[in-house]
Amino acid sequence: MAEDVLVVHRGLALMLCEDAAILEETLLAIEPLQLHIRRLGDRALLVPADRVDSILENLEREGTFPRVVGAMPAPSNEEEEKADEAPVAEEAL
Repeated sequence: MAEDVLVVHRGLALMLCEDAAILEETLLAIEPLQLHIRRLGDRALLVPADRVDSILENLEREGTFPRVVGAMPAPSNEEEEKADEAPVAEEAL
């Protein structure tokens, strides 16, 4: 018997649509952004949380005005420091 495994990911936002048709329209509207999106069933998408603003802007340009529930947390200082400390390739002398 397979065990259910809970996996927690940070930096993702869940987008829920009223029905499958609206989800398809949403996918078409945000396709030009070329994001890594994961579809979850007929009505839900997982999208990068840091791109929610650009997704909303694109949807509004298409005439869709989604309701946003919940505030997007700002990145913590620790996350910003990790981004600043990204490895840099050393040049050959």
